[in-house]
Amino acid sequence: MPGCTPSKPAPGSGPPAASTPCPADESKATGNRVDLVFDPAKSSKVTKCEQIVHVQFVRNHCDGTIITGAAYSSALAHKDDTVTSSDGWAVDSLASETTPDYQQGTGVGSKNGGSAKATMMDAPRTGGGDKGFYNATTNPSGWREVRFEFATYAWCMKGTDCGQWYEGMTWEYVKTWEDARDGREGSSKIIDKNVITGPTAGQKSAFDKMNTKKGYSPCT
Repeated sequence: MPGCTPSKPAPGSGPPAASTPCPADESKATGNRVDLVFDPAKSSKVTKCEQIVHVQFVRNHCDGTIITGAAYSSALAHKDDTVTSSDGWAVDSLASETTPDYQQGTGVGSKNGGSAKATMMDAPRTGGGDKGFYNATTNPSGWREVRFEFATYAWCMKGTDCGQWYEGMTWEYVKTWEDARDGREGSSKIIDKNVITGPTAGQKSAFDKMNTKKGYSPCT
């Protein structure tokens, strides 16, 4: 898993590189669930922030094709083209939510003198959206594999650093038609615990689109 622990050196290449502090080192995935922890004391980016929250971006891959949340499920009608970037990213949020904070005030961290870890949990589940999963007899046109791609960043919502993106983490949730057939929830896997480059252009576009639609102005 890239990011937190240096790779083992090749024989004869010398000692391993020193470990770099990783704010999300305590994060883990079990089954379909992920528990994300951001420790600002281990961050090279945090200066001073009263409210550190998680902003999560999601992109839907259905049988290898990227589609909007609205196209995937009528229950996700709010995740339409107006809040989705040209490359398929949207802020992971409920229709009723008006800020990009994934947990809406729960699990907030800080670094303001002392520090407190920001935490969040997600446990994706899906029945295949409106199309459902493939079944040779009852649904031959259903999806064979659904993959939700996630990028989750710590973000300063209030304080000196307000509006600044900190380190993030990428992970995915996958469910196949065989999982659906056998009654399994699907599985989540962490890809990279220490994304230091910040959100991509597409993710920033989705962030701005959601805030514009909801009338939310960060740090004002």
